[in-house]
Amino acid sequence: MQPNRWLLNVLAFLLILVGLAVIIKTAFLGHEQEGLAYTAGGGLVVLGLACAFGLAVKQANIGKVFQVDFQQVQETYYRESNEIKAAVTKRTLDPETQAKKVEIAVEVRKTQVIPGESAPEFDVVSQSSAAESLVRPSSYPLTPMYLLDKDYRIIDWNLAFTIAFDRTMEGRKGRAVLEWTYYLDNYEAVLQHGVQAFGDPQNLPKIDVEAVHYTSQRYGQLTATKRAYQIPDDSGSCLAWLVTLDTQFLDPKEGLRFKQDLIRLLGLDLMWSEYAISYDRVLNNTKIYPALLNCLAGGDGMTKIGDQARVIDLGAGTGNLTNKLMKTGPNRLVFAAENNRIMLDMLRAKCKPYLREDPNAGGVIAFKQDISALFGRQEEYFDFALMNNVLYALEDPKSCLRETCRILKRGGEIRLSGPRKDTKIEVVFERIYDDLKAMGKDQELQAEYQQVWQINKLKLQPLLYQWTTKEVEDMVLAAGFSEVTFRSDTEYAGQAMVVGARK
Repeated sequence: MQPNRWLLNVLAFLLILVGLAVIIKTAFLGHEQEGLAYTAGGGLVVLGLACAFGLAVKQANIGKVFQVDFQQVQETYYRESNEIKAAVTKRTLDPETQAKKVEIAVEVRKTQVIPGESAPEFDVVSQSSAAESLVRPSSYPLTPMYLLDKDYRIIDWNLAFTIAFDRTMEGRKGRAVLEWTYYLDNYEAVLQHGVQAFGDPQNLPKIDVEAVHYTSQRYGQLTATKRAYQIPDDSGSCLAWLVTLDTQFLDPKEGLRFKQDLIRLLGLDLMWSEYAISYDRVLNNTKIYPALLNCLAGGDGMTKIGDQARVIDLGAGTGNLTNKLMKTGPNRLVFAAENNRIMLDMLRAKCKPYLREDPNAGGVIAFKQDISALFGRQEEYFDFALMNNVLYALEDPKSCLRETCRILKRGGEIRLSGPRKDTKIEVVFERIYDDLKAMGKDQELQAEYQQVWQINKLKLQPLLYQWTTKEVEDMVLAAGFSEVTFRSDTEYAGQAMVVGARK
C-alpha cells in the first residue's frame, strides 16, 4: 500500500473512533449540549466511513485499471506480432522479370548442366527420412538457414530465413532451389557459380562459399555469405545440403529491427511448444477431449472413417487424433502434417508402432509441413482431411481450406473443430478440472493444468473468438466444397464447433 493511502486509512479509522467515543460518552455521562454532541459524533463517524468507502472504491477501480491494462498488453502483443507477419508479405516476381530470368537459364542450359534439372518428380513421402529428421537447421535460430536434398530440392528452412527473405520459399517445398535464386539481386552470378561448383556430380565440394545480395521488402538491402555444407550419408555419399546465410543489413537499424521481429515470432513458436507439452498430459486425462476425437473419427452422428481410408491430419499436433485413427483402424493410411518440431517429435514417439515411409500399406507418414501450402501432394488423393482445433491458429485459413479441397477426392470429406465467437473458455476449463478430479489426476496434473489455463487465458484468447459456426461453414463452401454434411455446437462442454463438408 502506498504511504498516502495508509495515512488516509488511519485518518478514516481515527474519525470513526473519535465519533463513536463522543456518542458513547454523551450517552453514558451526558453533555450540556447533548443534541450538538450527538450530531458532532455522528458526523465524525459518517465522515470516517465515507473516507473508508471511498478508498475501497478507489482500490477496486485501481484493480480494474490494472486488469484492463494487462489485457491491453496481451492485445498489443498479438497485434504487433500480426503486424510483423503482415509486413513480411509474400513476394512475387512480375511476369516480365520471371520470363527474362527463365530465358537466362535456357541459354545456360544449352551448354552447361544446371544442378537439379534432372531430379525426379517430388513426392513428400519419397524424401529421405534422414534429411527430414536427422538434419535440422537450428543451431542458431537468428541465422537464416535452409536445407536441400541431394537433388537440390528445397526441403526445409527456418524462421529467420522466412523473415529476412520475405517468405520466398513458402509454397516451394520440393521444388528446385533455382526457383528461389530468381529473387536474388545477383541472380546471374549465383547461377553461374552454382553451375561451376555443383555441375559435376562426381566432384562435389564439401563446402561452398559465395556472396548473395537481396533487397528485402521490410529491411532493405542485405548481403549474406552463403555457406553450403555437404551432409554425407553413412557410406560417404551426398545425402543433403545445409545452407547458412551470415546476413548483414546495409542499414544497421534495420538489422536490429530484423532481430526484434524474429525474437517476437520465435517466442510465439516456443509458446506453442510449451503449450503442447502441458496440454497433451492434461487433455488425455479428461473425458471431453477423447469425446471430441471420437466425433471427428466417426461418432455422435458423424460417419465413421473407413478402415482402408486415406486420411490427412492437418496440424496434427502431438498426434492424438492420428493415434486414435490407427488404434481403431490399423489399415488406414494417415498422413500427419505438423509444422512445430516439438509437436512433431511427440507425434512420432506416440505413433512409433505405425510409422512408415511409403504409402503402399496402412500406417502413419509423419512430416513437417506448413499446411497453408500442400505442394508435394497430388490432387484428389485423400478420402478425409481432419483439422482438430487448428483453423483459428493459421495465418491464412482460407488458403489452407482451398489446398485441402484440392487434395481430396471427389466425394471426400473435411472435418474440423474449433472455438466459436461465443465460446466461454472458463466453462471448458471447469469441465476439464472436473474430469481430472473424477479420474484422481487433479493433484498430479495441477501444474500442467495451470499452465494450459494461463496460456489460453493470457496468450491465446485474442485468437479464439474469430468465427461463428455459420461463418466457418461459409468459408468451407467458398474454398470449393459442395455441401456441409455435419454441424454441431455440443462438443467440448458445448463450447466447440464441429463442421463436416463434402467435396
